[in-house]
Amino acid sequence: MGKGGKSRSSVEQEIAVLCAGTTARREAARPRLRQLGERADWPILTGLLQQGRLLPLLGPRILELAGARADDEFAAAIAGSQAACRRQAALLQLVGERMIDGLRAAGVRSAALKGPLLTEAIYGDAGRRQSSDVDLLVAAEDLAAAVEVARAMGYSAPRDHLGPDGLPLLHFSLVHGSGELPPVELHWRVHWYESSFARERLLPPDLDRPSAWRPAPADELASLLLYYARDGFTGLRHATDLGAWWDRFGSDLEDDAIDRLGRAYPRLRPALAAAIASAHARVGLDRSAGGERLGIGARAAVRLAERPRTYRSQEQLFAQIGLIDGLLTPRGGFGAFVRRQVAPPAEVIREHAEKDGKGERPGSTAGYAIRTLARFSLTLSRMLLPARGALS
Repeated sequence: MGKGGKSRSSVEQEIAVLCAGTTARREAARPRLRQLGERADWPILTGLLQQGRLLPLLGPRILELAGARADDEFAAAIAGSQAACRRQAALLQLVGERMIDGLRAAGVRSAALKGPLLTEAIYGDAGRRQSSDVDLLVAAEDLAAAVEVARAMGYSAPRDHLGPDGLPLLHFSLVHGSGELPPVELHWRVHWYESSFARERLLPPDLDRPSAWRPAPADELASLLLYYARDGFTGLRHATDLGAWWDRFGSDLEDDAIDRLGRAYPRLRPALAAAIASAHARVGLDRSAGGERLGIGARAAVRLAERPRTYRSQEQLFAQIGLIDGLLTPRGGFGAFVRRQVAPPAEVIREHAEKDGKGERPGSTAGYAIRTLARFSLTLSRMLLPARGALS
């Protein structure tokens, strides 16, 4: 513990949070950041940023604001991380373009989600954001054809659980058979609560799209807000993206565009409004982006997000994400939420256990549900305690 009872990393945590903000937020915080720079432990800050996959994203901002206060090893770590990200981005973009060309030849419309192109558009450098896989969007009815295109490139068949409608919950995950190429995720939607927004707003209108095609500003911003909400407002990566997008494209957004989009897709309204409120508090996203009055559930979700903390286990972190999912679930979606977060099928529980790699037996659906509800209760109880940590 440091002076005043603060943890050793409290200064470094504050630096990261302040540097995640919009340009206006960072400029307002410049005097405070200079003070923090005098007290920072640079190895601890480096470790925190690496743990949150934030070193190439926030590192350059910290260097610019801290100036000579930053040590040489911190600067070298940033340079190394950015160089690695640029190499990975080049590979991801190459594989993504090859996949898109194959999909076009098969008569399938597709679009890249997130990834190097968006990173370069909002940060000016594809090396600013760490990514490990290729995310592509296709229409639900084209998923099978898209899988065949990926299989022709050497990818193994997906093993994702299928719902009664024959669709995966969110996407198919495909791993390259020889491990030579990065994983590919074939999405048919971008959030649990939607089934038509992505298809109607994020896919190009036809196969002969220009290479630089991107969704309309409101649709692109909405997708970033939905990623942020889907991840339970955790960490700083999505929030930083939102602030950077606003700096670059906020002036292109029509008045009330997000509110109008919410009226067109009412199931998304609580998630969009809560994401705007959380991003406003976290990174200074302008309130003019939209956002309707928050309901009780959305207010509770934002309150959880405003009290970030470091959890001792990934399971407890996932419980917070799941609880926020429940708080933002639209009317009529409670059953789907229970099947998704509380009592998923045994096959899904086994998949989770395999991905954890702990060698533990997955247990029963009932046992999983009991443990999940207990973690929900712990998460709610922690709302009454002081927050610790912001990069989890």
